[in-house]
Amino acid sequence: MPHIVLENSNQTQDAFNAITPFAKKIEGGMLKVLDKYINASLQTALIESLAIENGKNQSFFVQVTQKPSSLTVRLLPLTDPEKTDGVKTIMALIAKQIKDANPAITYGKNNLADFLID
Repeated sequence: MPHIVLENSNQTQDAFNAITPFAKKIEGGMLKVLDKYINASLQTALIESLAIENGKNQSFFVQVTQKPSSLTVRLLPLTDPEKTDGVKTIMALIAKQIKDANPAITYGKNNLADFLID
């Protein structure tokens, strides 16, 4: 399962506030973050996303979960999209928005190194 750990941050609320919906045109399609939601305990955020690649549309949620000293960005298992380059790029763009909001945040363990943007 693709994921990105963001070290030196454990505030889901701050990450939630840093995420801005976007639309990015790519070759053969479009990547979009449409909306965002946070649970009542402020521990988990869901980011509604859409990847349109070569005529195939995939709607899914990216989940941001609070850990003791980090945040984890991953796909919500209930939506389980095909792990295309577009889906992975959306995850990396969300992680970058969170990272850019706080200079102390660094990329930790992940399996999306080819998609991460410094």
